[in-house]
Amino acid sequence: MAKILYLITQSELGGAQKNVLDLARVLKDKHEILVAAGEDGGGGFFGKLEQAGISFKKLRWLHRPLNPLFDLLAFFEIKRLLGKEKPSILHLHSSKAGFLGSLAADREKTKIIYTVHGAVFEAPFKILPKKLFLWLEKLTAPRKHKIICVSQNDKNLWLKNQAASEEKLVVVRNGLDWENISFLEKEKAREELALPKEAQIIGCIANFYPEKGLEYLVEAANILKQENKNLIFAVIGDGKGRKNLASLIKKYRLENFLLLGRKSNSAQFLKAFDSFILPSVKEGLPYVILEAMAAGLPIVASEVGGIPEMVENGQNGFLVEPRDTQTLARKIAEVLDNPTLAQKFSRASKEKLPQFSLQKMIDKTEQIYLN
Repeated sequence: MAKILYLITQSELGGAQKNVLDLARVLKDKHEILVAAGEDGGGGFFGKLEQAGISFKKLRWLHRPLNPLFDLLAFFEIKRLLGKEKPSILHLHSSKAGFLGSLAADREKTKIIYTVHGAVFEAPFKILPKKLFLWLEKLTAPRKHKIICVSQNDKNLWLKNQAASEEKLVVVRNGLDWENISFLEKEKAREELALPKEAQIIGCIANFYPEKGLEYLVEAANILKQENKNLIFAVIGDGKGRKNLASLIKKYRLENFLLLGRKSNSAQFLKAFDSFILPSVKEGLPYVILEAMAAGLPIVASEVGGIPEMVENGQNGFLVEPRDTQTLARKIAEVLDNPTLAQKFSRASKEKLPQFSLQKMIDKTEQIYLN
């Protein structure tokens, strides 16, 4: 039995948090598990840990934005926690936790694993922050025993930027227990979300971060607003970018573009949508795409990160270049106007899902822990 400490930067629910939850849920009967996370994002993540019977620790100073004072305090907070808990395995998630945790840990006593949920130096930052993040990854890579990339694309980016050696990098794709997702049926999901029963609904589930590219979905909605009066865009999620999105929606007078806020167990509502759109400019291997595949939705998404490993252009969805709002709008319209194509995409997605099983992810990760 290993003593595993999962360290993640923030508690706002997202792909990294789902990865930790899934690993901790399955492995808690075989290993001693503790999850430590910053308090950014509210209590949703901690509530799910508590429901699953997983021990957790809230970290006061660990926050997503860069702040030299808070980051220094977070370093000592993490160091104290590691000294008290003495884990045999420290599994770091997200760049801030990856940097601080690898510096705070005693590499001789603790096996340090770091999961990359999309290369941070590829995020939509200015040149200097990108260079800083790349330098920090290069600086701390030697302290990590293994670096898990959730997609082959992430691994390729790390090698291209010489952020770590090839023998240190390993690909473990996110996995989904798709057979046990409880989707609401379309009519019930629309009723719960207060969406019209007869409309064509374009859906997205995302935190309102710059890398999610939600402004490009608004731009696409503006292009399409004259073509289909029965079309509604609905986004489940929230975040600091909400004000900017709301301003853009108001600018274009898009009464059919709805920001629905955060929803508990948001994946259950996927069948309310007629198609699923993810216009990201940076990704790892997003769970929400796997969930949309399981729901049988036709998908239009940006060709970034690990998305092309899940969505094959023209086979189970459409891929578009990030920020290309004209093509995004055109492909959305193509899916909506062609029910036969949408059905083809749905069937192909369900056939592809076994490649991304939860058990495969758990087995490969545990193998890394114990080898």
